[in-house]
Amino acid sequence: MTPTVNLDLTMPAFEPLATALVVDDDEDIVYLLRHLLLRDGFIVHTATNGRDARDFIANSKPTDIVIMDLMMPYVSGAELITQIRESRDWKDVPVVVLSGKVTERDVVHAFEIGANDYVTKPYNPQELRARIKRQLALQRRA
Repeated sequence: MTPTVNLDLTMPAFEPLATALVVDDDEDIVYLLRHLLLRDGFIVHTATNGRDARDFIANSKPTDIVIMDLMMPYVSGAELITQIRESRDWKDVPVVVLSGKVTERDVVHAFEIGANDYVTKPYNPQELRARIKRQLALQRRA
């Protein structure tokens, strides 16, 4: 008889690369991003609406990076970016926006309120991974 092994993919057996907060109201995107980041050794926290993300940010230790949508129920991504930038503990956390909003105005506004990078949906997973790693590298140099 083969022994049963229960693997908990949320807790890597090695030092994690980083911690991430993923915020999107599309649960499929949250699932895919969580899987992508776990595979790269991240510890991943998720929220499927802006209110839950706002509460997490207000009550939790900062993560190393935030990946978020702009259009969400209860609290928008723009409001969350503003909250992050006004928070003493979270203000330096890189924010990567992952959004279906593709107009120049939307992208520029996200940068003006404090986003570090902007990726449009549908996204290329390899490009997103590279952008996340680049933001983490920049953050660690600062």
